[in-house]
Amino acid sequence: MKRIDLTSQEEAIKQFFLALPPDPEGSVVELNGKVVARITPVNAAAADMRQDGAVWNELKNARRCELVDREIKGTLLPDEAAELSVLQQQMLAERRRLAPVPLDDLRRLHQKLLAKAQRMSNGNL
Repeated sequence: MKRIDLTSQEEAIKQFFLALPPDPEGSVVELNGKVVARITPVNAAAADMRQDGAVWNELKNARRCELVDREIKGTLLPDEAAELSVLQQQMLAERRRLAPVPLDDLRRLHQKLLAKAQRMSNGNL
């Protein structure tokens, strides 16, 4: 799940989100009759899971997979959506720890490709 920081948003957007009525079941935002966003309340227990310091394990992954399946089926409850968000973040953190993306190599390749494109646009191969 993507995190969006409202700090840099316009004041009207901040006020819109702050003015949404709290609902333990969550809310759906619609535009012209079409759902454009789902807002789920922050579950204190789920928020605590972020700080639990526990190592990623098969039990957490099995629960994450179960919740993903429920999300696909459209049967995910608001509390479960919050739990899934936390588990997704933990899984991604574990993946970054175990297999970090070699950004320095990618940056060097990007610079080489940019230089090559510049040479080609100048008629030099």
